[in-house]
Amino acid sequence: MKQIIKIFLFSLFLSNYALAVEFRGVGSVTYEDSWPSNEKKNQYLNEAKNKACTDAFKKYVSTMEESKRLIFTSIEKQIYDNLNNYISCNTVVEENIDEKNKKVTAVMKANIDTTRLDIEITKNSKVFAAESGDKVSIVVFFYSRTKSAQRSFDDKVSKGKEVEIEEKEKQSGVSSKTTETTGGSTLRRASVNEFTVLPDDSIKIMAGMQERFTKSRFKIYQPRNVLRSEFLKADKRITKSLEAGQSIPDDVLLEVEDALIEKKINYYVMAYFDVGLPLTDQATGNKAIIVTLSFAQITDLGGDFPSALGTISGVQMKGEGATEDSAKANALNLASIETGKRLIDLINSKGAGVR
Repeated sequence: MKQIIKIFLFSLFLSNYALAVEFRGVGSVTYEDSWPSNEKKNQYLNEAKNKACTDAFKKYVSTMEESKRLIFTSIEKQIYDNLNNYISCNTVVEENIDEKNKKVTAVMKANIDTTRLDIEITKNSKVFAAESGDKVSIVVFFYSRTKSAQRSFDDKVSKGKEVEIEEKEKQSGVSSKTTETTGGSTLRRASVNEFTVLPDDSIKIMAGMQERFTKSRFKIYQPRNVLRSEFLKADKRITKSLEAGQSIPDDVLLEVEDALIEKKINYYVMAYFDVGLPLTDQATGNKAIIVTLSFAQITDLGGDFPSALGTISGVQMKGEGATEDSAKANALNLASIETGKRLIDLINSKGAGVR
């Protein structure tokens, strides 16, 4: 029993540690005293340390996604007034008292409690403030495609026109005729990639997304459950387009929007991920796969007309596992969680919510 408790506490420690990020900050204080006492020096040093801790937190804020940072600005006074609730800043990296220039400088290492900060940001969104019966409804379409083949084409050479040329030797009077080919061209066709879209991947993506949206007080629906037979038609065309290496057809997006408006859905997301080729991690020997979010658009259906709130791309996550399937599943899960987080931040930054 003691061993189990130890393992639990150790796991809890690792979990909490993983949800904190580390930043270093610099703070300085200048003073006017010609001969400050040790007590005064300690006072100035503490002021410099506090400034360094605040600087470390500001550096973290500067790394936030734009949409998330917009929400943060609405509550930043509240956060800074209670900064100790969100950071642990007790490690001194460097401190210096420059008596010649009357300046005290400190470098501090701060651990930012990102989970607690994210909770505070979420609590101040309109979606979270909605009554339980008025949760914001959202339908998500997620696809992933894996390269299955690449077709290359030989160069096509077109022959030019043959031209007969008569030449004469002036001194000897000898004449000759030669034939040359002029013109012609080489046509090179770009390689065509073929992809496979697997329905099981969508289920894995939804699993990673579900918890993120639910905690933010969204009521998330799978498109199959909302659109029924209409989904089957749209899904077939979307899959065909993605497998051909193309994007999602615009007319399909319009049909989906019309159908969801009739169902009184607040928002919908259309997105697809590209799954990279399997690699082998040199350090662990595990299989590794990188999944990239190629496109994600969230549309507000609650106004007079559908309105795109914005698009997200560039999310890239690496998953590892003993097999290619487990590496892919892990990568899809990580990518979907990060994508969900950014989508929620985007909705909240636009001040969207229940109308």
